[in-house]
Amino acid sequence: MMPFREYLEQVRPTVNRRIEEVAGDGGAIDPGVLPLLLKGKRMRAGLLLRVHTALTRMTAPTPRALDLACALEFAHAASLILDDMLDGDAVRRGAPAHHLTRGEGRAVLDVVGILALPYALAAPYGSQYVTMLASAQQSMTRGVAWEVLEQPLLPSVELYDAVITRKTGCLFSLAAAWGAMTAGADEDVVTAFANFGLSAGKAMQIADDIADLHAPGDCRPGSEALLLQSISPGDDRVGRALASLLDAEIASAAARLRLLAPREQGIFRQAVRDIVGITIAGPRIDKYRPAPNSS
Repeated sequence: MMPFREYLEQVRPTVNRRIEEVAGDGGAIDPGVLPLLLKGKRMRAGLLLRVHTALTRMTAPTPRALDLACALEFAHAASLILDDMLDGDAVRRGAPAHHLTRGEGRAVLDVVGILALPYALAAPYGSQYVTMLASAQQSMTRGVAWEVLEQPLLPSVELYDAVITRKTGCLFSLAAAWGAMTAGADEDVVTAFANFGLSAGKAMQIADDIADLHAPGDCRPGSEALLLQSISPGDDRVGRALASLLDAEIASAAARLRLLAPREQGIFRQAVRDIVGITIAGPRIDKYRPAPNSS
């Protein structure tokens, strides 16, 4: 089976077409928001679809799997608009941040409109999907609040783990769980994939923070700032800590799927490595790669 990196390239046009259909149906979304919705790597949607097609041995996803994959991307897009407003970020996906081009008031209304779409997509397939989505979004909100507003009294590494588990890991967990559910998997397999997705999402966020930490120029710190609070500027302990955490999450993700056949285990071990590689790749950093033998 093709590497996850290539799989993303294959499914991205299909996901984007469905996103455009849903957003444009009856003027569901202001046309000015559509360009933002059509950008992105689609890693969450891609993970759901990869789990679904790997377990069903199908070459194309069912309409239910595709709709739920798009629901994840709508939820993610809404969170990015809010993240940029809260963080004061000026650029997103190579363009001015949404709240700068639309104004903060309009951006908030855009978020409300976008957030209706994942529920509209999930509802026809059963209340379980709606409930799981609502739980994930509540967790994401708590994670971002802990990062940028009021932080619980935890040691820095524990706080960092709590934040990335909620703000990033939970949506990847939902993606993998939904992929298994839409494939008709047993409950223990769904749970295993939910745990796998959680570690994969945390690995993605750690990789993103490593990239930010080593980015050239004046890059505004992200989640890694939680680890920087008690460490002097220029100290490399944050980078070493992040690298160690990343290797641990890659290994944890692989361990979650030991109940699967070796073929499927190999597919998803590689998927996590690809998620990390895609995140780290690019002009921001060339200082860290996961160890070649990480599993």
